[in-house]
Amino acid sequence: MFQRDSVGGTFTVAAILCVVCSIIVSLTAVGLRPIKEENEQLAFQREVLTVLGLYNRDENSAEEIPELFKQVKPLLVNIDEGKVAETDEVDAETFNLQEVSANPELMVDIPSEKDVAGIGAREKFTKIYVLTNSSGKIDQIVLPVRGKGLWSTMWGLLSLDGDGKTVRGLTFYADGETPGLGGEINNPRWKAAWSNPECPKVLYNEQGEVTISMFKGGVTCETPNAEHRFEALGGATITTRGVESMMHYWLGEHGYKPLIKNMTSGELQVAAASN
Repeated sequence: MFQRDSVGGTFTVAAILCVVCSIIVSLTAVGLRPIKEENEQLAFQREVLTVLGLYNRDENSAEEIPELFKQVKPLLVNIDEGKVAETDEVDAETFNLQEVSANPELMVDIPSEKDVAGIGAREKFTKIYVLTNSSGKIDQIVLPVRGKGLWSTMWGLLSLDGDGKTVRGLTFYADGETPGLGGEINNPRWKAAWSNPECPKVLYNEQGEVTISMFKGGVTCETPNAEHRFEALGGATITTRGVESMMHYWLGEHGYKPLIKNMTSGELQVAAASN
């Protein structure tokens, strides 16, 4: 007979409570998963729109994101081939970069001499985002980039002009750098220097080589080679070098360079986004 005030009874009641609570927590997590995934998708779309200059937190609401995002053309690409991906290994509709990067079967090892970003491997396929102008020409290309900082992998989005070499925007949507130091990669003032049309940053030189370097001190339009230099973050040398290195890797031959070349030469055609 069950004795509530006995030691056995106490453990039995505790065990039942644990099981009931576990079931409630599990059911809640499963039930909220679609909402969580939808919110994550909206947050990522907001970052894409922000780096394209189509979304301003002070002027736009979260409810406007789906409508604004209709201007953008998502494109699943094969990075090695520099072309639109034709594969059944990943689904373009449900593509999640962080999930793909955790699947060894979908990754390509990076030779150590080329792994300046310190990530070891990169995905075979990724999803980029293209904005076309009223003439149907490519206006901006948004490329996912990442690289090691001081404490973390910094996940970012780089927007290039239709010329494939001039920066239109840069943002980071996930990182674990030190607040107030390396974490300043998301300081609007610092990021604004990457999207200043009066003093644009150009990531390739005339020979088509990736040319970018950090500069300790303020960078103005009058700074020598200002178009290839970005301001180093004070007290965050390793984080700053991480940003510099990820640009060298992702814009190089093992990264997006073949894709950018195909897009800017017209070999890879991009249809305008449907509204």
